[in-house]
Amino acid sequence: MQIELKLRPTVASPSSGRAQALQSFAARLHVSARFKPDGLRRTAKGSIIATVSILLGLAFPTLAAAQVQLDRFYPPVVSVGNTTTVKAEGKFPKWPVKAVVDRDDVEVIIEKDSGQLSVKLPADAAPGIAWIRLFDDASASKLVPLLIESAAAIEEVEPNQKIAEATPISLPAIAYGRLAKSNEIDTYRVQLKQGQTFVATTFANRPLGSPMDAVMQLVDEQGNVLSQADDDRGIDPQLVYEPEEDRELWVRIFAFPEVPTGTIGYAGSATFVYSIRMTQDAYVDHVLPLVLPENAVASDTTPYGWNLPPKYDLHHSVATDHSARITHLAASLGWQWQTSLPHDAVIVSESQDSDFAIAASLPCVFSGHLSEANDVDRLRFQAQPAKRYRAELHSRAFDLPLDSQLRVIHVADGSELARNDDVSRGQYDSVAEFTANEASELELQVSDLVDGHSARHAYSVVITEVLPAVELTVSEDHFATGKEGTVEIPVAIARKHGFDQELTISAEGLPEGIKAESVVSESKGDTSKSVKLKLVADKTISFQGPFRITARLTANADKTAAAITYTAIHSLRDVVTTQSLWLTVPAAKE
Repeated sequence: MQIELKLRPTVASPSSGRAQALQSFAARLHVSARFKPDGLRRTAKGSIIATVSILLGLAFPTLAAAQVQLDRFYPPVVSVGNTTTVKAEGKFPKWPVKAVVDRDDVEVIIEKDSGQLSVKLPADAAPGIAWIRLFDDASASKLVPLLIESAAAIEEVEPNQKIAEATPISLPAIAYGRLAKSNEIDTYRVQLKQGQTFVATTFANRPLGSPMDAVMQLVDEQGNVLSQADDDRGIDPQLVYEPEEDRELWVRIFAFPEVPTGTIGYAGSATFVYSIRMTQDAYVDHVLPLVLPENAVASDTTPYGWNLPPKYDLHHSVATDHSARITHLAASLGWQWQTSLPHDAVIVSESQDSDFAIAASLPCVFSGHLSEANDVDRLRFQAQPAKRYRAELHSRAFDLPLDSQLRVIHVADGSELARNDDVSRGQYDSVAEFTANEASELELQVSDLVDGHSARHAYSVVITEVLPAVELTVSEDHFATGKEGTVEIPVAIARKHGFDQELTISAEGLPEGIKAESVVSESKGDTSKSVKLKLVADKTISFQGPFRITARLTANADKTAAAITYTAIHSLRDVVTTQSLWLTVPAAKE
């Protein structure tokens, strides 16, 4: 391998000590460096250039220790009740590796050939996502999702660009493939029955992370477009169609890049991996409430979708280290993440018989749909004087299309206390904070900013009293010590609603031989917003495993408050966060 080194000149001639040191360094590494009689060869900008022919392992040991890199799985989806061969795509300098998965019902078997895995699922495994990490003795990958579905998974068969070449699909099923090159279209043939809604949902950008903006079309044998879907679940399409007769139709998928490039035409790449659910049977699009209080029970959850039976059996999988609770309907496609509140709350649904719903007390979770034009959902509640409240709406983060607007008014005189339509730039879920000067009845109004409405314009609004709070976040889900046995982890600290306490931040779950030098985040100044937590490992140990970063109030706070623990999180997806981080301490080289 040849490397061109550009070094800033610090000497005037090769006779100086620094030039001799450079020549000596080059000789020891078999470096061919060209010198002019009056000094090192210079570029127009004054850089020194040397052509280096080396093995990276000799010259740059920190770069030479090749890292495990897991980019994606293919297929990106596996079916329950089966053992599926899966290709781990990425870089694996040492094989076999080891795997860790967040679900107990998912068994990952490392095969002999590099990159080959087998994923074994029992027949009663819940659909959803398994988060998988691969690691060797020196490095670890990020967490990568693998979709788990209850129907058979069928791979596209190339060529399938044209209608005559379409891959046949027997419903219900999961089709999967890859738009590997520019202007590629994948086509699937389906047999539809009259009177049953056909649903096709693409999973690509969310939650797989494929950098594609997909479009789906349903066409007839002449290529006439009967239905088209784009940007229905984030930028992933979902197609819903009610056939008027039994007929054979074709589903086409193509894509543009997630970030527009200015190129005209469909895009393609090895990274454009997708999965499509297709069914005319029961399909769960979403469930309400989207956010569950601690006191919620199974009967509080209601599914919404298509072809749902009058009676249903909802299943709720428990949350894992890397995933929120997942709710699904037995023996059907579709599932929904439901995140949890750290406190109890009253659960209220939109009123079907009155102009408004009523919350008997606060905090509460208010859920509903904006299904008709000019729809406005209303909730009334009692507010206490001088208390500040916060109404936070959840919809877009759960891949629902509502462009929400919140408005809070006094019922008695109609005066407006608060209005909001975006929590921040590019984030379309609303947050409104407000204070009542006296005990009074208030009304929360939920609408769509652009009058959007459909069966999918669903939401949940959490109304709570505003209290001081703090949130700790890290930008990665895994970290590794360097050659000195240390790593510094930046921790961002968001102090909310007047939280002004001093915090002591440390790491928990580390084995003997690894120490975390606790750091203090003061109430003001630079450390109030961020700190760096330093981990130091003895040279005699190696380690691969989980740990957590926590914060507590400093010792001078009252004992009750000091017992509260705040744990740093990393965001895997919009509504999926993990507190369980990963640390790699490579074995010391002799």
